[in-house]
Amino acid sequence: MNIDHVDGKNKKVFFDDGSYITHEDFLKRFTRFFQNRIAGETLVPADMERFMRRTSSKNLELLMKGKKMEGYLEGSQGKMLTTGQKIAIGTVVTLIFVGIFAFVILKNQGVF
Repeated sequence: MNIDHVDGKNKKVFFDDGSYITHEDFLKRFTRFFQNRIAGETLVPADMERFMRRTSSKNLELLMKGKKMEGYLEGSQGKMLTTGQKIAIGTVVTLIFVGIFAFVILKNQGVF
């Protein structure tokens, strides 16, 4: 039995004999089929890096560079501004808004 086509809209996998299963059932059966097939271990998508290492060193090198850059990005996202800098910026912005608000009120009162 071979896969005929996959219907992405209805999330069904159709076989050449006319039968079909849902996408979730297909993933479960596929994972169960590959259990204990490769080096006595279960093959899951998370094992991709380990198997890529055996196929091409260039692919693994590029993958690890990407992972390293992702790590740098995640680590630096929360450290763009320190707490003191955030408070200072918030204070300056608040004072500017209060100043603009006061200027508009005083201008409407005829002071300026």
